[in-house]
Amino acid sequence: MKSDLQAKDIYSALWPLHLLSKIFGLAPYSLKRDNESVTNRSLSNCFCRIWSIFLIILLMVLSYVYNTVNITGNVTLKQKIFEVLFSALMYGYSIISLLLPLTIKKDKAPQIITKISEIDHLFSSKKYKTQIYEKTQLFVIFQISIMTCTVLALMTCGAYVVHGNFSFRNCHYFFVETLPMFINCIVILNFVNVVLLLRDKYKFLNSMLEMSAVKPCNKNVNDFHTNCITPMDNCTFEMKYFSRDRREMNISSRRNQLHNLRIIYSRLHEVAHLINSTFGILLLCTTLWLLISIICGINYVLKTKHTDSSLYVIVAVLWSIFCASLITLMAMSCSLAVNECNRSPVIVQNIMLRQDIDILVTKELKKMFIQFKVMKIEFSACGMYRIDLSLLCGIFGATFSYIIIFWQL
Repeated sequence: MKSDLQAKDIYSALWPLHLLSKIFGLAPYSLKRDNESVTNRSLSNCFCRIWSIFLIILLMVLSYVYNTVNITGNVTLKQKIFEVLFSALMYGYSIISLLLPLTIKKDKAPQIITKISEIDHLFSSKKYKTQIYEKTQLFVIFQISIMTCTVLALMTCGAYVVHGNFSFRNCHYFFVETLPMFINCIVILNFVNVVLLLRDKYKFLNSMLEMSAVKPCNKNVNDFHTNCITPMDNCTFEMKYFSRDRREMNISSRRNQLHNLRIIYSRLHEVAHLINSTFGILLLCTTLWLLISIICGINYVLKTKHTDSSLYVIVAVLWSIFCASLITLMAMSCSLAVNECNRSPVIVQNIMLRQDIDILVTKELKKMFIQFKVMKIEFSACGMYRIDLSLLCGIFGATFSYIIIFWQL
């Protein structure tokens, strides 16, 4: 029973998140399943598409209800503008997230998972894959649990603050905002997890390069928990006095290994490009929604600072912290992947500093260095701005600027 629950491949590792995405209409497709017939898969995908279309219509209705109930004539013009922006971005983000997998991006997400799985089969050992899949599955379950508890807690507190009780008549408020919130958060979790998977592949590739640079000569490649594409007796670049044929064979083997690593690096770059093309529009919607959400929360806090609505202020602060945590999670995951990719040229240069490398191996290392410098990765919102720590600093800076300007008015 335990073995059935353990993640054996990337599909089973991401299955909890994929199942949640299906429930909320974000995955009108099937992950790879060898025991699933083509007919059953087609019927399942058809039902998922119908469910996604139903949720799109439902979100449009909920958007109308939200604007009718919450945006009243008793608030100021500035508050109306914030409410309209918040609702437009929240519901618009959810609707776009449901539309893209049905239209222009319908095959993109499965391609990302398939390509990462193919890279795993190329150069990862069975033990490494088992460890990384189990960690990924646990991390995904942890993310889902934290996200679910936080969203439900915030929505419940918000309903209590606005209406003063938890009566059945107030359930519409709870449902109107909870559905788009869950959809938007699941999209963010999908993006974060594929980026972290990509980062793990770069990290493993760099570990193989570092092993070639520092591993002692008396160690055999089988002593390490890795599985080189081209098996060889010694992965180091340390030269010994062999016969001419044996020496040429070792040089050729090392060149083949480096060439295989270059192929893997190229495929990782393809995955990064595919992630950008799949999530570019969604990243733009995400950052705009989170920025407006943070500013709206702060605006509520500043607006009620002279009143007795302490619970209202606490909920607004918690909401702003939650949105800031989401944008921080995105920026940190992207920065980790980019930094791991940027380490590769440095490792190659450190290997080239050794004086006992054959000239043919040196040529291959130079090709690898040029390739690594050219194939750098970054994650951006439709090419408008990069998702990294600089964006995080910019958002926090804009938020603090808004607070300062508000106090001076």
